[in-house]
Formats: sequence, structure tokens, C-alpha cells
Amino acid sequence: MFVEQEGYERYFQDLHGSSKTSNNTLSKLQVLEPQEFHHILQAAPKKHQEEIAVLSEMHKQHFPQWFFELHSGFNLAFYGYGSKRNLLNEFAQSALTDGPLIVVNGFFPSISIKDILLKITAGALGTTGSTGSIQDHVQFICDYFASEDRDYESLYIVVHNLDGPNLRNERTQTALSMLANANNIHLVASVDHLNAGLLWDNVKATRFNWIWHDATTFDDYLVETSFENSLLVRTGELGGARGAKFVLDSLTSNARGVFKILAEHQLMEMGIQNMEGRGNETVGLTYSQYYQKCREGFFVSSDLALRTELTEFRDHKLISTKKNLDGTELFFIPLDQSTLVSIVEELN
Repeated sequence: MFVEQEGYERYFQDLHGSSKTSNNTLSKLQVLEPQEFHHILQAAPKKHQEEIAVLSEMHKQHFPQWFFELHSGFNLAFYGYGSKRNLLNEFAQSALTDGPLIVVNGFFPSISIKDILLKITAGALGTTGSTGSIQDHVQFICDYFASEDRDYESLYIVVHNLDGPNLRNERTQTALSMLANANNIHLVASVDHLNAGLLWDNVKATRFNWIWHDATTFDDYLVETSFENSLLVRTGELGGARGAKFVLDSLTSNARGVFKILAEHQLMEMGIQNMEGRGNETVGLTYSQYYQKCREGFFVSSDLALRTELTEFRDHKLISTKKNLDGTELFFIPLDQSTLVSIVEELN
């Protein structure tokens, strides 16, 4: 018969007694598909929505001030708790309309400074040829916007998560600081790491010439963290519908509309041709057709805007191009019909 002791004797009884260990382990947890995992997160009830909306409106009242600071020779760095992606995208789309706009998602696991520079030259300058080394590439962009006969007055670069893992290296920060220091190039960036300021020495900090703004939003980081590994999510390469969904979630509504136009056209053509397998140029759109459809849908307002969006999709291999025999460039989505259907359903 077990007799429970009292006082100091209870201590020795517990010390030498047998301990019970649970057989439950992390490996026994149900493993979810990434899409299911993020659907559960998105469906979770959000607290203090009214207060967050009020806070967002307060930030929007500062848009004219931020625009004034940019054109006074400063660059803008935003910090604070919560995702700043939606806020900065809205600022860019509503205020930064007098020149090409390049949006960089620094949280992408595959982003590199080369991707950013190519996006600028292809999307903003319409140049696709080789520009040499990283330093030569940066100098080419700086020289263009310093010249008197340039086509655009200003270039705006918005970098979400300037302190992202792939952007923290010396070469990337040096190149971005040189762009930020150039004439008529304006940089807007967000940071989330507590020690983000340690990325820059005196030289780079002087080039960036930041004005810091507290942009606490309390928004969730669902998009920014969608590429992170989780014990609850099935691991593996993010491909097909999953990878496309994550990329599209991080883009603007206009960019998603541009993608949807091509996807719906391709699905119709694939149905007519009874095509099996991945899409190719036979079900694609020419640039002029694509531009016309995007204009009619009010997703782009200029040729430059569409080229900027297409550069983004090419970077993430969501849209491919191929020239036919007469040299016409055709745009298509290299995904099979069932995958494309699931993506379009998500976009509706």
C-alpha cells in the first residue's frame, strides 16, 4: 500500500519515485499540406480588427509627408510590429505614380541582387542585354537616371524586408545603397529584424540617408512566412499550385489580375486543343494581345506597367516566353490544366 508522506519526507519520496513519461512525440502530429495549413491560419479569428483598421488609416494620412521626404533627397525605412507589406504597397500605388515602380519581395528564399537589378533594367528601362558585373549593372542604372535625356523623371524601388536572409550580404547591401544614393532613384524599405541597423557601416548608412518611420500595423506575417519550414507542414519543394499560390499572395491585386487573364485564356485554349501536360507557346498570348486584355481589365495603365509585372512573373518562373517562327514573342504559363484550374479558383 502506497502511503503519501508529508513535509520533508514528501520531497525524498518525489525525488526517488518513478516518473511517468508521455509517449506522445512531434512525429505523431498530423502533417498538413501547405495549402491546408495556410488556409487554417487565414481562417483563424483576428482580434482587434477595428483598431487595426483605424491604425492603418492613421498611417495613410502620412502618405503626402512620405512623398515629400522622398523628393527632398531622403530614403524611407519603416519598422514596427506587424507586416508592412500592404501599407507600403498602397503607398506606392497611390503616391508613387510619376515614374517606374519596382517592388522587391526580400522575403523570397531565392531573391538575389542580380534578380533585383535585372528587374530594374528589364521592367523600368526595357533593356534585356548583358550589363556586366554587379557594379557595372548598378552604375548603368545610376547613369541612366542621372542623364538629362532619360525617359522617366524618377525610379521608385520598394523593398519589403530589406533585412531578409538573402539580402543581408555585403554585396547586396552595397549595391542597394549605391542605388539609393543615385540621383532620381528613391528607395522605400521595411525592416523587421531587431538588429537590422547593424547591416550598414557608416558609408552605407550615409548613402541610404534614411528617414525612419514607425509603421506598426499589427498585420499578420502570413505571406512573409509562407516560405518558412514548419513541423506541422509537409516538407518538400514548393512547386505547382502551392508555389504559385504563395508567390501570387505576395503580389498586388493588379499583378494577380494580369496573371489571371493569361491563365483564363490558356485554359480556354487548352480545352479547345484537348491539350494534356504543361502549357506551351501554342496556347499563349502575343504581347500586343496580352497588353490589350490587361488594359481592358484596368490592371495596367501603360506598356511599362505590364512589362514590370511580367518581369516579376518571369523571375519566379510563373510565366514563360518563346518566340515563334516569325519572331513574335508568346507568353504562356508552364503548368498543366488541373494545376492552373486550382490556381484560378483561388484567384476568384
